[in-house]
Formats: sequence, C-alpha cells, structure tokens
Amino acid sequence: MIKGKAALVLAGVAFVIAFALPPEIVSGRQLPVLQSVAVAQATEPAVSDVSKMPLVSITIVQVKPDLVNEWLEFQKNEAIPALKKGGVRQRSAFATAIGPSFEYAFLTPAANLAERDRDNPIVKALGQDGARVYTQKSRRFIASQRTSVARLRTDLTYRPDPSAQLPMVVVSAYSIAAGRAADFENYIKTDVIPAHKQLTTGGLVVYQGLFGGDGSEFIVATLAHNFAELDKGPAVRLAYGADRAAAIQRKLAGVVAHVERTVVREVPELTFRIATPTENR
Repeated sequence: MIKGKAALVLAGVAFVIAFALPPEIVSGRQLPVLQSVAVAQATEPAVSDVSKMPLVSITIVQVKPDLVNEWLEFQKNEAIPALKKGGVRQRSAFATAIGPSFEYAFLTPAANLAERDRDNPIVKALGQDGARVYTQKSRRFIASQRTSVARLRTDLTYRPDPSAQLPMVVVSAYSIAAGRAADFENYIKTDVIPAHKQLTTGGLVVYQGLFGGDGSEFIVATLAHNFAELDKGPAVRLAYGADRAAAIQRKLAGVVAHVERTVVREVPELTFRIATPTENR
C-alpha cells in the first residue's frame, strides 16, 4: 500500500478516528491516530464484519530538504486552518525516524469512499480559485506524494492501555502471497497478540491495504515509548524465547513475500483533533 512509507502508521502507525473519545483524553495531549483508534475500539461495540471496519486515508509526503522549515510553517499556518475549515476533524502526523529522510505521513478518518465524489476539504474551505492558489503554493515544497486508503483491522488490534502516550511506532509492511491472507491473520491472532498480552506491551494496530498500492499488504504498527525499547527485540522472541520464535517465523514461509520496516515518530504540532460537542460539555 505505501512504498517508501512513513507509517502507518502506518504504521501506521495508527488511526481513527471519527469515533468519540473520552473527554479526559481530549483535554490532554493529542493522541496519535494509531492510539485514538484503540480508544474507540475499547468504547464501541465489536465489529466482526471486516467490510464495516473503519477506513483511513493516508498521505505520504517527501519534502524537499531545503524547504522543510518553510513547509512546516505552511502546514501550521495555512494547511491546518484550511483543513479544519473544510470539515476535517482529525489528522495525525508522523515523521520517519528510521527510513527515508524528510518523509511525513498524514492519517485521517474516512467515513466511506463516496466522500471522495464531493469537493475536497481545501476546495470547501477556500473555493475553487483559492484552492488553486493553495495547491500551487503547496506544490513547490513537495518532492513526491502518494495517497492510499487502508482499513483498520480492529479484530487484529491490541491496546492494553488506550490512554498511554506512545509517540513512536515501528511500521512493518507485509506483502502477503496470493491466497495466504487468512494464514497471516491467524499468525497475528494466535502468535503475535498473545505475546504482546503476555508482556503487556504498548500494543499494536493492524491495517489492511485497499487502494493506492500493494493490494495484498498488511501494515502492523507496533507502538513504543522510545528507541531504547526497541533494543529489547520483538515481542514474540521476548515472550516465547528464541527457539519458539524461530519456529513461528518459519510458519510465515510462503505466506509473507516481502516485509519492509520503518520507525516513525508523532509530530504533535502537525496533529489535530477537534472535540465533538458532547466532549466539550
């Protein structure tokens, strides 16, 4: 779904998004999208129908190195106000920490694909003429840009403490062999999530790519507090030991065609969420 990706987290980095969050979460530091979805998962009825699970729009931007600082100011002073005015209630931003330099990922909730038939938020906010001026100004900062749509797999997601602040995400993008998606889902359910539960880690969030890239891709976003946490190694090895972890890894032979990993960090100043009227009461 996202080649040369920053997230997703995406990572996936995590997440959603249009669900109501508890007021105590809103009143504090903004949660990254990946974490917000997990909060929603804890408060919403379980959904077993994958087709009804939330959609996430992902934009990966490669910024021209000499224009990064100017681009950041443009985002804060022009892009975010326009997006809010155009009806975007939430956006989570991540910067690649290990992977392609000067790469940023933006995740926003998508109610459905039909909303793309209507004017985009920039046109709604600025009108057609204003949107053209905005786009022309924005274009000069961008070396490349890619958009995609993924589905948040709430059935493959685990967050023991949705209120925990975990700004770092290991984004593992798995390309799955044809006809083996069910095997990979079983691997997440029976091997990966139990390991995370045993260790009470920060958790993981899983996305399934739909449009805009590899149609057989799953993105596993593993949340962490800092780089030092990554030195400990993967949860499967920590929970089960090296021998069992190796045996589990062998089960993926013929299932995973390719895996790409990056590490991303939340960018709070480019992240926003507008509280609902209920939360403001």
